Amino acid sequence: MPMRPPMILVLAFAFTGCNAFNGKCTYELRSLDATGAVSESGSELAASEISLSEQRGSLQGQSLNWVVTSSTLKGHVLSAALKDNANPSQVLLDLPIASADRPEISRGTAASATGANLAGFHDILAAGRGIVELHTDLSSRPVIQIPLAGNNTDWIRPYCS
Repeated sequence: MPMRPPMILVLAFAFTGCNAFNGKCTYELRSLDATGAVSESGSELAASEISLSEQRGSLQGQSLNWVVTSSTLKGHVLSAALKDNANPSQVLLDLPIASADRPEISRGTAASATGANLAGFHDILAAGRGIVELHTDLSSRPVIQIPLAGNNTDWIRPYCS
């Protein structure tokens, strides 16, 4: 007599749309947005926004987008970098300076699919240790640090229902 699968197993696959078989349920997603600003004399000196997204189950599933803005510092920033406040001597990611015709200080994207090593970035940003450090040609403010506060989401499986 052939063995039949338990009814609960049959019902589970019927309600999931068989996503467990086509590989979609093996991936989980999470994202994090972190923002920060530095003020001087009551007005904003510089601000930064960072978005990180990750796909667990994929070796190439991390991407980071950023923008750093300042109308006061535009043209005076020599370099920008993302750092961990717990180890500020180490640069996690160099942020290229935008050309003079662009309104922002820096804007860009880094992805593991294109070779960027973003391992550990989520933990640093989620813990509130991320900073954007700007080096300027201004003698009164040679280094400006923008602390980042993040709000993250937990892992979700969007294709498993």
